[in-house]
Amino acid sequence: MNKKLSPEDAFYENLTLGLMKTLSNVPRVCNVNLERRQPLNLCQVVNWEQRHCVYLPEDMKKFYLSTDGFVLNWSYQYAPSDIRRVGYIHFPHLLQVTLLRENIENTHSVSNATSSTNTGATSTSTTSASSSSSAKDKGDNAPPIIMPKTKIFEINNINEVAKVCMFYESTNSNNPRFYLLELNTLSWQFLAETFSEYLRMAIAHLGLPYWELCFSSFGLPSWTEQLFLLLAPHLLEKQELRRGRIINPACEHPYNIIDPNIFRGKPKSLTKTMTNSGKPHK
Repeated sequence: MNKKLSPEDAFYENLTLGLMKTLSNVPRVCNVNLERRQPLNLCQVVNWEQRHCVYLPEDMKKFYLSTDGFVLNWSYQYAPSDIRRVGYIHFPHLLQVTLLRENIENTHSVSNATSSTNTGATSTSTTSASSSSSAKDKGDNAPPIIMPKTKIFEINNINEVAKVCMFYESTNSNNPRFYLLELNTLSWQFLAETFSEYLRMAIAHLGLPYWELCFSSFGLPSWTEQLFLLLAPHLLEKQELRRGRIINPACEHPYNIIDPNIFRGKPKSLTKTMTNSGKPHK
């Protein structure tokens, strides 16, 4: 008989779409751990928004009002005495979601200064910008256009070769998109339309190391690709769309969709339990 989950356990089970149970059934995968965090209060979220002069998208705001990020990791047993921690899904504390100033905004401001002081440079810059905007990424998506009011926030650093960024076209927008910024070329690869979609992609890729680099122009490191081939070879199929991917590739299983209603604070039943436990017994 299945043991009934506590409200907190049920929340994380729904949030990760049952990933921990899925991983526990995969041969050689072990030490599946989830770091749970306390939710933020509304004041903390509003303070972050006011500090950066942007509004968090509704699904992301509900996420942080439910849990201040989380870390899920797991290990793989290469040999009886060789167990290595490889799997990793990281959603940072909200305070760690910081404005990305280096390289991108500096490059943009320098190009603007150059174009404003030299007519010839303006012509060259315009030609370069138009050719850049016409160039599409690996997924045939047009690159984002950085404007004076654009805000870019770093979500994750991928092995010092790329960064997952939340991209606001302007401070008036509350629908940022998620991109992979390749640091060697400062080129952009589209990842997801929404925060929920990015979360679902991380789960669908099982937290395999550097999974975001599947969408990069230079691809995965060789050792990571070997893990993909061992555990989830279907994720490397070039013709398969990844953004609607399901955890189990069997066709009879429904697509996993995150219900925004699971993002909430502590359930009332849990709050009552904690309150009652704090009272002295008569």
